[in-house]
Amino acid sequence: MVLKPEKIVRIRIIGANSKKGVIVSALHDIGVMQLEEVTGEVASLMQKGVPTESYDRLSAELLRFRGMAAILPHRPVQKKYFQSVDDLLSAAAEVNIEPELKELKEKESSNSASIRELQERTGVAEALLPLNYDLSIYSGKLITSFIARKKEGIDIVAAVREALPGSVCTDLGNGSVLLSVPTGRDSDLARISNEKEFQIVSVPVMKGTPHEFIESSSRKIADIGEQQKAIRQRLDELSERWFATVAQVREQLEIESRKFEVSEKLSSTRDSFALEGWVPERYYRMLVDLLDDTTDGNVIVSAVQTEEQPPTLLKNPRGIRLFEFFIRFYSLPQEYEVDPTLVFALVFPFFFGLMVGDWGYGLAILLISLFIMHRIDHPVRKSHIPRMLSRFVLMIMGPNALKTLARALVPSSIVAIVAGLLFNEFFGFSILPVTVLNMGLAGSSLALVTSSTVFQAGIGKLLLFTGYFGLVLVSLGLMLGAYNEYTKGHRKGIIAKIGWLLFAWGIAELGLGLIHHESITGSVTGLASIAMIIIGIATIFGSEGTMGAMELPSIISHVLSYTRIVGILLASVILAEVIDIIFLKGVHKSPLLAVVGVIILVVGQLFNLVIAVFEPGIQGARLIYVEFFSKFYKGNGRYFRPFSSPRNYTIKQFDLENTGKQPGKE
Repeated sequence: MVLKPEKIVRIRIIGANSKKGVIVSALHDIGVMQLEEVTGEVASLMQKGVPTESYDRLSAELLRFRGMAAILPHRPVQKKYFQSVDDLLSAAAEVNIEPELKELKEKESSNSASIRELQERTGVAEALLPLNYDLSIYSGKLITSFIARKKEGIDIVAAVREALPGSVCTDLGNGSVLLSVPTGRDSDLARISNEKEFQIVSVPVMKGTPHEFIESSSRKIADIGEQQKAIRQRLDELSERWFATVAQVREQLEIESRKFEVSEKLSSTRDSFALEGWVPERYYRMLVDLLDDTTDGNVIVSAVQTEEQPPTLLKNPRGIRLFEFFIRFYSLPQEYEVDPTLVFALVFPFFFGLMVGDWGYGLAILLISLFIMHRIDHPVRKSHIPRMLSRFVLMIMGPNALKTLARALVPSSIVAIVAGLLFNEFFGFSILPVTVLNMGLAGSSLALVTSSTVFQAGIGKLLLFTGYFGLVLVSLGLMLGAYNEYTKGHRKGIIAKIGWLLFAWGIAELGLGLIHHESITGSVTGLASIAMIIIGIATIFGSEGTMGAMELPSIISHVLSYTRIVGILLASVILAEVIDIIFLKGVHKSPLLAVVGVIILVVGQLFNLVIAVFEPGIQGARLIYVEFFSKFYKGNGRYFRPFSSPRNYTIKQFDLENTGKQPGKE
């Protein structure tokens, strides 16, 4: 079965203004319709609405509850059902903790700022401990002081004294220098620090000796800490009492505000309104039944004929759905196109695993993928992973995208393990008693790699296999392209795809005949291949003209491009075996070289593991995106974005599949 995006239809809903609220609420709760501007004659007969006083009140309450929800510590919340907007506003009016929350938050922020300031001043006082003078002498009307960290190769004292005569420079003996300059010359000192590339910290106005100031600051920090503890305790008390209500009301206010915003902007007259949008065809009849039931038949729902391209909604089985990430990354299919997610899900793991070709690397990738999935689902407060590495990874992709990639690598790594077992490759070592297909150095020296009969036989089989596989995949792309052309009713396009198929298979048969030294004109196969090439070229030229004929060499390069799978496999396998040979040579030479060999083994294998993740992943995706997609896939589809909102704390009123369901029950 060929998978395609959901069939999306455009519909128009016309109803009485008295039913506007319930219709909009139903559409929001079922979440299957993407709203659009009303078109055609209906739009010319109606006008847009404007926000009402009710909308303004909802917006004001929403702003208030967003602020409270941001301050209160989170607590577990059970879902709540609100019967109406009046019920919601009544619940909102009962919450009057906003003034106290603002006061607590302001006090907490002020205390945090005070603690930071005291800590910074304490750090300055600690740097001045060797002098043990009253701190008030360092900054005043006549003098301003700074502390500079010493930097290797730079004589800070000489540079400051030369540029600022009259300055006092004192070595503090702890890697720092005290620089006291006349008041008003601090900008000159800043210029010097920039030129010489050393850092300076201003000495603020302080009193008492460093010891006295440090003790005083410690007491103040402790006192403020107690205040912070009391504030957090009070916030916890308020959260226990009010967080659930605040979260429930805030979420429902978000939803009601969005519904009001939509309903007040609909095209309408004095008595009726209209809205249009896109709906998956399989939900159309259920939507009609639901709206008819909720409005007691006071609604008209009809399909709208349009030439506009509908949005795209992919539909794939659950196990295949995660690979939609890679299709979205490239481009969404349009309505008439085949959804290539299934093919990607089957082919990409195969490409990846075959290019890795080592069950040691495959096992390592599998364990890393499982670890990433577990860590994202169960985050820890303190991680042993270097922060720089984790930040770099998360800068490239977010947690959800990283988890999706890890899930996609699970089947890919399993294929790599199977391929590695067939090739008898475990981090470059052959540790199994049987080798099904030899891809390594076959026990020979590096100088004899190319003369290894077993090695050459394995390469030949794989090259032939990948060439055939490329031909099959390119042919599948052309057949899918013909299907797309059939969907659009383009006969010329179908004929062109058939021509490309004939040309590709004719070239393949001709090439195989030449490899086996067969006579081109003296065999049925040879004559058939020539006939296929001629018919294919004529068909392409007749259907696509000169531009199609100019693209003829590309079909050959696209088929042969799949042989790069073997090249990447060889690069990984041979690099691993070279690392292992260096390691084994070092072990047999001397203890010192053995240590060097172990270091080379660990670093080299880690480097090759990184290559084994990125290179097969990039090249595997490229073979699909370029050589396969180019035969049938245009993309440029737009996302289907239904009118709905997530519900974490509230219960929806309407359910598409249970129109008779009692509100407030889930």
